[in-house]
Amino acid sequence: MSTSDFNKVNNQDYIYTSPLFFIDSLSNCNYKHIVLYYENHEYSKKIQFKFIKNGLLNIENCIYITQDDNISSIENEMISHGIDVDTFYEKGFLHIYKMPNLLDYQKGVMKGFDEFMEKILSGLKPPYRLVGRLIDVINTKEQIEANLEIEKNLHSKFDQFNGIVLCTYDVRKIPTNTNAKWLEDILNSHHSAIFVTETPEQGIAFDMV
Repeated sequence: MSTSDFNKVNNQDYIYTSPLFFIDSLSNCNYKHIVLYYENHEYSKKIQFKFIKNGLLNIENCIYITQDDNISSIENEMISHGIDVDTFYEKGFLHIYKMPNLLDYQKGVMKGFDEFMEKILSGLKPPYRLVGRLIDVINTKEQIEANLEIEKNLHSKFDQFNGIVLCTYDVRKIPTNTNAKWLEDILNSHHSAIFVTETPEQGIAFDMV
């Protein structure tokens, strides 16, 4: 999907800012459901880890969800982005989880999602910051529907979450034939959006509500 696809569904007047400035503007009293849509992988990680680091420094419980089996590689990336992983592990504010495949869950995707969220938030006090995507590859009809169902469900109950969620979407792992319709559905299930092209300097962020 290209910037032109984004513009097709961007029919309102939004106040734009740079992604990193937007991340720095977030506070634990301003709960938001944010979508990060990116083409530049390295810059997206910079955004994600700055989001996490800011939360940790503000004494918030920060949760990073990954599909990577190698958790240590995520920890090393965090360290390279200035996060004191050992200290915040010790203090109990940093949490990294491997995401199970919800499509394989016998009780259904939404039941799997609810149980996973209950597990990772158990024993933690708000406010929370959560980064990740719950469905890794989004190509088949089943994957697309499951992903949209989760996003819509989370958004509809967001006043119960008590925190900030940053949902990440790599353009290499999303539907290639839905174009503007796919992006419109995703935007409708978030409060804010960050859009990063291959050139980081062209990235934008904005609130939709």
